[in-house]
Amino acid sequence: MKTGKEVKTNIFKNYNVTFGSVNNKNPKAIYINISSWAEPIDDDNVNYTSSIRSLNKKIKQTLFNVFDSDNECLFDKQRTIVDLDIRESGIRYGKRSFMSCEVTLYLFNEHSITSTYMKENLEVLTDYLIKNVFENNKTFKFNKKKN
Repeated sequence: MKTGKEVKTNIFKNYNVTFGSVNNKNPKAIYINISSWAEPIDDDNVNYTSSIRSLNKKIKQTLFNVFDSDNECLFDKQRTIVDLDIRESGIRYGKRSFMSCEVTLYLFNEHSITSTYMKENLEVLTDYLIKNVFENNKTFKFNKKKN
């Protein structure tokens, strides 16, 4: 029996974004899935392993800072999971590689993923993450499609 709920959004130009919950009736955790195609900006000899690790750390730090500054935060900053997946073995200049970032957020109080209040909060948080982490990245440019 499937009890989860997933909501796709098309408001982000270069990213596919999906919000979801595992249990729609009693949501304790919500996830944000951001996927895109990462293309290296420079032809320099870049250590992509450290660039990806740095990107992962920046995502976690940005979330922590947002939750720390928000007095009426819905999410528990101590229980946040970030799963960034880019395969560094296939990254080359001029070639796009698939990037997937899933952020799992645990709620203090139960809110339905389909409520307007929750959608607005998730869109604002995702927009902040995209603008401050992905768009400011010095190693990769992100695109919605492979070509």
